[in-house]
Amino acid sequence: MLWLFVTLGLMSCLGSEGETLTVREPIVGKISAGETLKFRLTLPKGQRTSVNLMPLDGDADLFVLLLPITSINQTPFKSTNVALQVERVILPAQPKETEAAVCVVGVTETQFVLSVRWTKHKFAVEPSKTALADIEWQEVSFSESAILGALTVANKTPTWFEVTVKSVGIDASKMNLPASFVLGPKGKRYLGWVALKPDSQIVVTFQRTPKADAFLIADCVSRLVAGIGISPEIDIAIDDLMPNLKPLLAVAQPLREGDWKRAGTMLIATLRRSPQTLTALHNFLQRTGIRLPRDVFGSRIASGFGAISAVISAMSAINLPKQERIVLTVR
Repeated sequence: MLWLFVTLGLMSCLGSEGETLTVREPIVGKISAGETLKFRLTLPKGQRTSVNLMPLDGDADLFVLLLPITSINQTPFKSTNVALQVERVILPAQPKETEAAVCVVGVTETQFVLSVRWTKHKFAVEPSKTALADIEWQEVSFSESAILGALTVANKTPTWFEVTVKSVGIDASKMNLPASFVLGPKGKRYLGWVALKPDSQIVVTFQRTPKADAFLIADCVSRLVAGIGISPEIDIAIDDLMPNLKPLLAVAQPLREGDWKRAGTMLIATLRRSPQTLTALHNFLQRTGIRLPRDVFGSRIASGFGAISAVISAMSAINLPKQERIVLTVR
């Protein structure tokens, strides 16, 4: 029965006149279950619009209609979260002043505050086409002075890169962003909420570094000795191991080329010459959760890379750039 009431409300939303919603005067209202309330809204030329519905109790949904859309069932501009969550609809900048209808639909009896904001600014990623990194930005809210969003960085490639994150024009102590981390094949890292002002930037750099090469080698060794790869999103400290892992870094090049025979020969020769490097590699994998006695670990490495040659070939990335720099800004 509630579904029938809501459906009738959706159909009749455009047929009733309502209050006008403006940026200076939020609307405090109350709606019954199955009821639909309509409000008028004028969208200014050249500015993006954010319509926000904050439930003080209960559950209500938010819909915005722009011509030629005249039915709530057809509009792409809607927000239907669960009870007590803020509903938010962000509309693109309009080429001219445009009239819109804002419809609040009561799922249950709800008291709410309805508000609107405008901004001429928008979030931008440069360059727009990338080879290594994939930037995911989920806009949460904005005002004329800042844009707030949830930021995720993803690795588009089949190999390992070290990612550095630098803020420009922002107090880094307030951002809580990681300075650097290593990201594996197709891995993702959620960096949290970020507020960007028009005069601020975040610079994300993907680099092929010694630390990234160490993860590549350890990943291939893990597949050899344990039959599983390292999680691409793993977050472990290895700085203390890097001095003893340094002799292994030359192995990364043939691995990236898919030359498993040369990589295997170089790996075994290096570990025979340097027992402390074998120990460091063993400790590295223990930190990732791979638990094997050191003698078993060494004997499995000595068996060669032939069994995982196809996997290593799939991880090769010789034609990828060694570095990519992405700038996140507000225009």
